[in-house]
Amino acid sequence: MRMKRILEIGGLSGYSATNFIKAFAKPEESVMYTVDIQPVHKIAPNHVVLRKDARHIELYDVGDSPLDLVFFDCHDYDVQMAVYDRLVAQGLITDATVLALHDTNTHPAKFFSFGYALNGNPGEWVHQDVERIMVNKFVESNGYHAFSLHTPLSSHDAEMPYRHGLTLLQKFKRLET
Repeated sequence: MRMKRILEIGGLSGYSATNFIKAFAKPEESVMYTVDIQPVHKIAPNHVVLRKDARHIELYDVGDSPLDLVFFDCHDYDVQMAVYDRLVAQGLITDATVLALHDTNTHPAKFFSFGYALNGNPGEWVHQDVERIMVNKFVESNGYHAFSLHTPLSSHDAEMPYRHGLTLLQKFKRLET
């Protein structure tokens, strides 16, 4: 699978956009869109920054054709689900579009003030629950399959105290035999 059209919801410092742009197989044929209500630095010539509320993305903002991947990372459930619904209605998210949700792993300790112990377990802390809730909704109600890239809590140490985790989703398609 070669991603050529990626939309990032929530850009912050540009770290994720930088990695996506570096991973493009053919950068001259690819485009990275970032939408954020805050200013985001343009990383490369093929990086399009949209400073607007993501709920107002229009077809023309992202080149009028379906996206290969949508990266959700703004940590606001209502905004991100409204964006998903809008992009589906506009045909920008299709059954072939991969959804990526950041911050789906748990941490072995409370590293952030807004974290909370999962099921009261002081050895497993949720960093961001929004994307975890979205994964469950997409799988349980929208026909997606999920693949979560999470490091086991036991592998964390002083050199790598936590990893935020990533979950990839795509519409289920029966594999004919």
